[in-house]
Amino acid sequence: MEYFSASCRHGTLLFRDDYHKEIMLNSLAFMARNERIWLYGFVILEDEIHLLWKKRPAWENRNIRQMLLKFTAQQIKHRLRNARSGELEQYQCQRADRQFQFWEPAAYSSPVPDACAATEKLEQMHDAPFTGGLCHHGAAYAFSSARFYHSGEDPHRMMTHYHQYFPP
Repeated sequence: MEYFSASCRHGTLLFRDDYHKEIMLNSLAFMARNERIWLYGFVILEDEIHLLWKKRPAWENRNIRQMLLKFTAQQIKHRLRNARSGELEQYQCQRADRQFQFWEPAAYSSPVPDACAATEKLEQMHDAPFTGGLCHHGAAYAFSSARFYHSGEDPHRMMTHYHQYFPP
């Protein structure tokens, strides 16, 4: 199991728009339902995402992180371009291989060695929307796995309980 975190470029609030959060949710759901990953936990904040996940065996040699970030960036870019709001310009960059940059180049990942570490990461992730003022309690936030762990609800059919990776 891996903890993965990616931040929006220059701390922009890319995910303040719920539609952009839905793009990320749908991407994660696609990857889970198409057996590319096991998704154990997630939170989508206004300026970053945090995941607990593991690649499925058939995808172990593929760069799942890059696929997720690239696909969501492309979807958001198309939406912003079609909206013609001027918001897209803040993501322009001077790189030779791209015109826009939505993510900070250095994402963070680390292995999760045991169930205690997984529990701690999940609690931090699920508390983040509350401490950031996005909701009154973590389970009320629609863009995290808190509801799944609180009530068992999984409307996107994408979650796997981390106890399946670390049996009690």
